[in-house]
Amino acid sequence: MPIDDAYFGSVISYPVFSEVEKILSEDFEILASQIEFGMPTFLYRWKGSRLSPTDHDHHTSISSSEITEIGHAMEGNLPSSEMQREVFERIHQRSKEMRLWPIIRWKDKSRGIYYTRFVPEERQPKSDVRINKALFIATLASIALGGFLQASSPVFLALFYPQGYTIWDVVFTTVIFIMALMGIIGTHEMGHYQMAKRRGIEATPPYFIPGLPQIGGTFGAFIQQKSPPKNRSDLFDLGMAGPVAGFIVTLVALVVGFLLSVPVTAEQLAAIDAAYPNMSGSLEVPLLFVFVEMIFSDFIPAGGTIYLHPVGFAAWVGCLVTALNLFPAGQLDGGHALRAIIDERIHKYVGYGAIVVMFILGFWLMAILVFALSSGKEHPGALDDTVPVSKTRVLMFVVAMIILVLSIPPLTLSFF
Repeated sequence: MPIDDAYFGSVISYPVFSEVEKILSEDFEILASQIEFGMPTFLYRWKGSRLSPTDHDHHTSISSSEITEIGHAMEGNLPSSEMQREVFERIHQRSKEMRLWPIIRWKDKSRGIYYTRFVPEERQPKSDVRINKALFIATLASIALGGFLQASSPVFLALFYPQGYTIWDVVFTTVIFIMALMGIIGTHEMGHYQMAKRRGIEATPPYFIPGLPQIGGTFGAFIQQKSPPKNRSDLFDLGMAGPVAGFIVTLVALVVGFLLSVPVTAEQLAAIDAAYPNMSGSLEVPLLFVFVEMIFSDFIPAGGTIYLHPVGFAAWVGCLVTALNLFPAGQLDGGHALRAIIDERIHKYVGYGAIVVMFILGFWLMAILVFALSSGKEHPGALDDTVPVSKTRVLMFVVAMIILVLSIPPLTLSFF
């Protein structure tokens, strides 16, 4: 919830106000305090920061205009990021004991002034896991159908089983396709879910989404957050955990898929087109596939190609899911990670740029959906939106953007 939004829920009593004021006073000098919309709201700075002498008498309830005046008069020094994280973590933990969420924002970053409002913890209703189970079964069925369509394709059977096949060959191919694709999607979502648990963020189990069998049988999955991340680092880790975990499994599926694929000469390709008209085609692949093809170059005949095994197609779907989620826009995983690094205004404009790129690459429906969901809205960020993430996380975000570039298949090439 943005700090300036009104909250019309429970009113916090004066004893609680005194308690949270006491918590802040341990490490900060409080410049102003008042009840806004029934919630304790404070203006403060670190102890030891420099303060204009004329502002020492403002530790009272004041108006918004007076708060602004104090902000312009302040000059502050910040402790190390490690100490900031430690202190704000303690504030979060002690606030949690009172079932409060401290929303911490900068009032004037250049002068080290914070603006914090303590809001009542919002309790979400318990999730009905029967929905998760039903969607999982439906997605498993749609992926199984997608795998069966590939495993029973006349072209696939002719190339992979030239000496003849049995129903068990079809079943085996279908099963390993299910394992590969569900492994990618499931690992992606469990990465989010397990990271949420580690960071103390309440979240639902994954909701799997069945899709068209022709494109693998799934539109991915998602988890629903039921409480906000405490700080920017938690927000970043939550966003990155899924794509990184899913990408690792995708790499395994890609290598296995190439090892199982069949090389096809130009003559064989022509014979296949003649024997099975309109049943074979090319697939626009991401750069990652191109690099793997270079590794397997001795395996591909001159002038020919390879017929991708269904496990390799599962890796293609995994690349697509990973890349789309990594776009730094809106509430996508990449959008969460970017918001942890920059403020909401810059995040919004970068997000619009990412949506344009998504549209240019041919992902029109996805671009329209992300734009519709994020239009006019700014990412709320974490409860504590002041302590920056580590340089390691910034580097990880750069790596994630490289993964996006390597994983995104340029669908627009299909139209030229």
